[in-house]
Amino acid sequence: MDGRCQERIGAWCRKEFGVEYPDTITIAGCDGVLTQNPAEYARAMTMARISAEKHGAAHAVVVGHSECAGYPVSDEEHQSAIKESVARIAKEGIFKQVVGLFVYVKSGSITEVCRV
Repeated sequence: MDGRCQERIGAWCRKEFGVEYPDTITIAGCDGVLTQNPAEYARAMTMARISAEKHGAAHAVVVGHSECAGYPVSDEEHQSAIKESVARIAKEGIFKQVVGLFVYVKSGSITEVCRV
């Protein structure tokens, strides 16, 4: 959801997956929410299915970032939640690949946490 990350992640997806307009599902504290809130997880998966089935999305990306107000935990805890979220989404079987990214807001750098 954080605007400080949106353009960077969009550019990463365009380059990595060759898509012109990546779909986005934004949730404050996404990585934490996907692991801790079943109702929000279900809502996000409904949107993900639309992206995959109606828009042809073959890849999904779960993003966490430093200085997150929606999930105020350490960078390490974010990365753990990203891994768990990616594993859960991959098990749904709707995407060819699911990638977890972590954005360091101050530097703007993006680290790939995992890929399933």
